[in-house]
Amino acid sequence: MSRKMSRRGFLQGAVMAAGAAAIVACRPEPTATPKEAAPEATTVPTQPAAEPVKEVVEIVVSRGEHASQPILQNAPARVAQGDAVGVKIIMQPVPGDDFGDKLNVWMATGQVPDIVRAGFTQIRDFADPDVFKPVLPLIDAHGPNLTKFLGAHPDVVGKLHMNDDLFILPSVSYNTKLLAPSPCIRKDFLEELDLPFPTTFDELYETLKEIKKAKPDCLGYTHRGGIKRLFMVLAYPYGTGLGGWMRGMHVPYWEPEESKWVYGPIRPEFKGVLEYVAKLYEEGLMDPDIATATSDLWHERNSTDRAAFSWDNFSFCVRWNIALREVSPEAAWTPFPVIAGAKGARQNDYSGFAGSGGGWCLGAGCKHPDRAIELMDFKVTPEGLDLSSWGIQNTHYTLEGNRPGSIEDYSTENLERVMDSGQRAINPDVWEEYSKRADPFRSYQSDTGTGQLDFAVLWDDAVIYSWDEPGEMDGWYEMSTNDPGLHPEVMVPSFTPEEVDRLSKIQTDVNTAIDPAIDGVVLGTVSLADFDKAVQDAIRAGAEELADIYNEAEARA
Repeated sequence: MSRKMSRRGFLQGAVMAAGAAAIVACRPEPTATPKEAAPEATTVPTQPAAEPVKEVVEIVVSRGEHASQPILQNAPARVAQGDAVGVKIIMQPVPGDDFGDKLNVWMATGQVPDIVRAGFTQIRDFADPDVFKPVLPLIDAHGPNLTKFLGAHPDVVGKLHMNDDLFILPSVSYNTKLLAPSPCIRKDFLEELDLPFPTTFDELYETLKEIKKAKPDCLGYTHRGGIKRLFMVLAYPYGTGLGGWMRGMHVPYWEPEESKWVYGPIRPEFKGVLEYVAKLYEEGLMDPDIATATSDLWHERNSTDRAAFSWDNFSFCVRWNIALREVSPEAAWTPFPVIAGAKGARQNDYSGFAGSGGGWCLGAGCKHPDRAIELMDFKVTPEGLDLSSWGIQNTHYTLEGNRPGSIEDYSTENLERVMDSGQRAINPDVWEEYSKRADPFRSYQSDTGTGQLDFAVLWDDAVIYSWDEPGEMDGWYEMSTNDPGLHPEVMVPSFTPEEVDRLSKIQTDVNTAIDPAIDGVVLGTVSLADFDKAVQDAIRAGAEELADIYNEAEARA
């Protein structure tokens, strides 16, 4: 039986480990005996035994593959991380749109790979030693650096506790500029038609109408990932909600006005955003392929004059502008401040620990869990952080000054100090090569095996800004940083095993009732009266109880 540790015990252990390290660091060096006073040796000194070389083991790592950053099996930075601890990393990428379903099958059948990337909500129903290995005992034995990393984030660790242990190792970035899913528009279209930036959803509707009138071939609002994801992005700014935009499923969302979790689709306000999207679709102001548009198709359309608006990660505007400006130098996608919702409030959330998604889990069948933890422990050392973020020193980037030998304080503030991004820079010839790519930093991270979309526990986001155009993107980040309508996504609370069982049953029944009705209203195949019936079906299936369980768990957090 696995040894389990309480949250308090874990944090005490982290503090004790940090304290012990500090004591060792402060211990004075032994004073050498003067040579003339040393006794004459009478025997040949014994050489210290060399540490045994560990057998190289294979560890399979799986995650969803982002269409913009393909995962290469032998990417050099990732290979170097494995070599450092005697591990051969076998990447098992799954197309991003299919990964959620694949993970569900693995969890249901107990066939989770050695290490898998997952969101906290995704694994909630399977936080069991028969599916995933509890990681606290393993970290205690093999992860001194991970102990300090988790000890710097006690609130996060507390919320990620399930069944008295931790089944997911959270991951996060540092040196991160505030990047939220934002309204993005063709600024040059607005200037050409003498239109202001919209400030409300009604104004956005009128703006899209005017653009469509002037440019009949323009599809207007484009989106990726299907109708479900569209509402996860749009519903909350509109004034309601459909789970978090990073969660990948219809779950309760945190309602700031009421300071509680609510299930959005059964509340009256949700019909407002549903009717709004349906109107855009019916009037041809939204991509007709909204239900099936892949990321590739979305990028293709936004890289031409066929798209005018999208609500997403605004770093993609760089990619679209590079393509557009080869033909029209004045073309300009740009993000703008969050618009006011139906109630007049300006609100949107962005990911931190909550959306950076969760992190890495060990499958119950992992043959070398100690080595897997050693690998991830190395990843958060100073050398591992640079490999995870920047690539191979002197090949991909240069380092000025000295890299610290270790890190005692893993707070974001201290990481940004001791791992100063100003001392690191992409080599000029490498920078030049990737500046010509359609998506420079994602192409770089794909080729090197670095960054959030590869296999990193903790990573330096400064790398991704290396190819930003001076001035233009600085203004975008200044806008997002100073936008009072933005706030971090609220983390889901931790549930008891009994609550997990109940949530799993309710979630399936509720989604069965409500999901087809949402899609149908948008596509015009289901009436609003039929949607009202679906809402009643969802309530009977337990939608209100779903929110009650979330709030009871929140009260314990």
